Amino acid sequence: MQGLNEIDVVIVGAGLAGLTAAHELKKRDVSFIILEARSRAGGRVYSTMSEENLPIDLGAQWIGPGQKRMMRLAEEYKLQLTPTYQKGKTLFHLRGKQKKTKGNVPGLSAFSILDIMILKKKIDKLSKQIPINEPWTSELAKQLDKMTLEEFIQVHSHSNSALAYYRLIIEELLCAKLYEVSALDFFWCIKSAGSIDDLLAAESFWFKDGAGKLIDKLIEPLTKFVYFDHPVQRIIYEEKKAVVYAGNQSWTTSEVIITIPPNFITNIHFDPPLPSDRVQLSERAGLPSVTKFIFIYDRPFWRELGLNGTVYSDQPPVNLTIDSSPEDEKRGILTVLIGSKSARDLASMKAEARHDLVKKALIRFFGKEADSPLRVFEKDWTADMWTRGGYGTHFPTGVISHFGPSLIEPVGPIHWAGTETAFEWRMYMEGAVQSGERVVSEVLNRLK
Repeated sequence: MQGLNEIDVVIVGAGLAGLTAAHELKKRDVSFIILEARSRAGGRVYSTMSEENLPIDLGAQWIGPGQKRMMRLAEEYKLQLTPTYQKGKTLFHLRGKQKKTKGNVPGLSAFSILDIMILKKKIDKLSKQIPINEPWTSELAKQLDKMTLEEFIQVHSHSNSALAYYRLIIEELLCAKLYEVSALDFFWCIKSAGSIDDLLAAESFWFKDGAGKLIDKLIEPLTKFVYFDHPVQRIIYEEKKAVVYAGNQSWTTSEVIITIPPNFITNIHFDPPLPSDRVQLSERAGLPSVTKFIFIYDRPFWRELGLNGTVYSDQPPVNLTIDSSPEDEKRGILTVLIGSKSARDLASMKAEARHDLVKKALIRFFGKEADSPLRVFEKDWTADMWTRGGYGTHFPTGVISHFGPSLIEPVGPIHWAGTETAFEWRMYMEGAVQSGERVVSEVLNRLK
């Protein structure tokens, strides 16, 4: 018989990975609790509502056709998906020139287009050779982990336009500069998704009522098991038992599932200390800087200009815009993503100055009507005290090949989940769900 504060499993973090793990344990009548530092569930998924009752996604938002778990959840909970608006042309601001084009490749010279296609085939071919469950084991992976993504693309592209294109597209995907990320890290992401084209299709749909509605559905049957405002401070563990301390309470448990971002592992005191490889990995695991803006207009006026609202720009501060307007077009909504140094520069400004600077970019893209939004929402994820960046950890050179196994290897009763640990769609919501499923299999094997 268990005591009052004895439980089979303690889950740390109520994001998608933690909630998925909780649902899987609940199906199997395994007792658990979830300890969450925030006063809300969702982690890097965060939605709010406008005064007009429009859903505003300030965190993770989109899903793609290959993300079977997210598609299944949308169907299970009867959550309607809205296709990302793609009629009209995409704008590319590349190397000081503005180009309008159909699709995701700008109008360039035949040589540059050929260079882009050849490099894409090479990246896809190499990514298929990466062992998905343990990328640190192959010789190819070890070589890729010695160079930054910037170095790889410089070596394998033969035109400045191709280099600029890949820098633009990939930095938007990573929310980080190419020189900050190991080539292996990116190749692992591609392998987990399937191909570069699959990654580029990852923003095909969004939840009509906001991604936060999925979190609401997931948390609803779990509320009595969740302790909000309970950041974990200390874990004392041995081979088959652990004591987890949060707030002024403690729980004795057989297994611990930790789903928080790797950079936050260092905030927990472990006794005995974690293995040195796991510690060093966590210390090198900062998230990229990212800020998300939502601009609401009286209508999606850019559609009248023959534009689909998608902009890729290599000119600061805006990296990417996407049309998130409701299908009835009663309002026009532009989602604006700003990453890396641009996000850090904006963070040092006052709100009015930030908004004015971003609006100037939108005016450059869409004309004077972009100067008059009805409302602006923003979320600086780097300033979020329980995330400190977004949306996923991308490792610099040498980390995955040297310390990668510790990302997923259990330490006694302690198990690791979260999108960074995923084998499918790593760094996406789909990856978080997959990691929650995987970690429960590990736990159940130990509880037998």
